[in-house]
Amino acid sequence: MGQDNHTEHKIDLEHTTAEVAHPPGHNEHAGGEVLDTIFFSNIINVIIVILFFVWLFRKFNLLSFIGKRKEEILEALKNLEQEKKIKQNYLKETKIKVQNVNREVEKIIDDGEQVAESISERIIKEAEEEAAEIQKKAHALIESERKVASNRVVQEVTTAAFVIAEQHIKEAIDHRLQHKYINEFIDSLDNVKV
Repeated sequence: MGQDNHTEHKIDLEHTTAEVAHPPGHNEHAGGEVLDTIFFSNIINVIIVILFFVWLFRKFNLLSFIGKRKEEILEALKNLEQEKKIKQNYLKETKIKVQNVNREVEKIIDDGEQVAESISERIIKEAEEEAAEIQKKAHALIESERKVASNRVVQEVTTAAFVIAEQHIKEAIDHRLQHKYINEFIDSLDNVKV
């Protein structure tokens, strides 16, 4: 197929060469001949470059290289597309998590408030129990002090009563004895007759 193209180009070149060749002395076509020559040489250069590239592609199997490279690029694009989808899914999940963060924060705050309330209730209960225990001990101490004070008062009253009774008994005995001695003295005066 490549040779057929080459053959066709040769034929075209010969035909073009025949047209370019003009008999000498044609001045009207002198500027055209130069242009035709430049055009013809450019066509030949383009054909040579094309043939060279065809030869290079066949020689170094560049089509398979380009095909492999194309497949690699397509695979890379496919991988990038998959990675893009993964990243988009991750982004969606992250957005959902961010939206859920508010709920989680509210839940943590609620849990914290419940724990704080529980601790507060426990502290209040322990304080009330401790206050009741202190009050109970205070009442017991007051009762004990009252009994001690009452016993002291009873002892002091008893001691004072004994002292008073002792004095009263002494006075009573002294009074009685005085009466007795007076009565005896008077009796003895009666016995003494003057």
